[in-house]
Amino acid sequence: MRRLTRSFALLLMAGNLPAQQGQLLFVENTRGGDVSVIDDATLNVVGTIDIGLSPDDIIAAPDGKTLYLTRIVRRPQNRPAAPGEPLGELVAIDPKARSVLWRLNLTGSPNHLMPSPDGQLVYITMVDRGRVDVVDVSKRAVVDTIPVGTGPHDIEISADGRKGWVGLIRTPAAVEFDATARKALRTFPMPQNVRPIAVTRDEKTIILQLSRTHALAVLDLESGRTRMVPMPVPAGTTLPDSIPDTAGHGLRITRDGKILIANASMVDLVAFFSLPDMQLLGTVSVGRDPNWITLTPDGKHAYVSNRGSDDVSVIDVAARKEVARVKAGKYPQRMASVSVSSR
Repeated sequence: MRRLTRSFALLLMAGNLPAQQGQLLFVENTRGGDVSVIDDATLNVVGTIDIGLSPDDIIAAPDGKTLYLTRIVRRPQNRPAAPGEPLGELVAIDPKARSVLWRLNLTGSPNHLMPSPDGQLVYITMVDRGRVDVVDVSKRAVVDTIPVGTGPHDIEISADGRKGWVGLIRTPAAVEFDATARKALRTFPMPQNVRPIAVTRDEKTIILQLSRTHALAVLDLESGRTRMVPMPVPAGTTLPDSIPDTAGHGLRITRDGKILIANASMVDLVAFFSLPDMQLLGTVSVGRDPNWITLTPDGKHAYVSNRGSDDVSVIDVAARKEVARVKAGKYPQRMASVSVSSR
């Protein structure tokens, strides 16, 4: 009897213990049509979520309880879409259950996306439509659009949710828009078409990666002036005469706002710069063709997707050192990391 009472008491105590939090990384594999789930504690792949071919981006809601993924719908033999057929999808995922919650058909080809700070809206760049679609996630519907110019690609939303910024991948420019009035405000010409962007914590500066450019563009939002900061080149490496379109793809600013991490995709390395002065702090060699950078919620690890080698580099941010390389699916690109309760 005493033994049973003791066991019952232990069960009660266990039930009152706080849930353990673990950090998971979700990696969209564009050519595999799925999402790899990596445990940040063990650095092992612990699951796979089937999505469908050509996922493009994945982000977490502000509370970390939902992931949102864009997918470009591909048809056999590149058959064009018939009237009424979707060109893309927004897919909502439960990161704890590792399952799809719902899907929303889109009338354009989606690229990147960002949530509003309150998590009620998701802004999606429609690269073939020159606009940003505004999705109300409670309604699971597109409720408005924002014209921004030809080829919107990457996107950022201000901390107060009132403004946003978009890089145009088919036009050499970046655009600032009013997220409340839902209209473009300012256009900033660039030397080349724009790929990923990163807005500093004070929202005074945007760092941009440009097509065919092994350097970073640093845009002062107040003056509108842009300066170029060279990306490093590994010792013994000579840059080709013709720089590829995706010379660099992937930017991330640490949560304290003091460090920028940038992919030098054409030379397979990651560079660390101090902010705001953009001084080079160091480099880390990674896998082939690094494409994206994501920080864990605690900021200790930076994950880099290497789409040329189908793996993910794990970088210790403080040490600026690669500590592991984890095999992912086919052509891993964008990623998101969240904390998930074990109970």
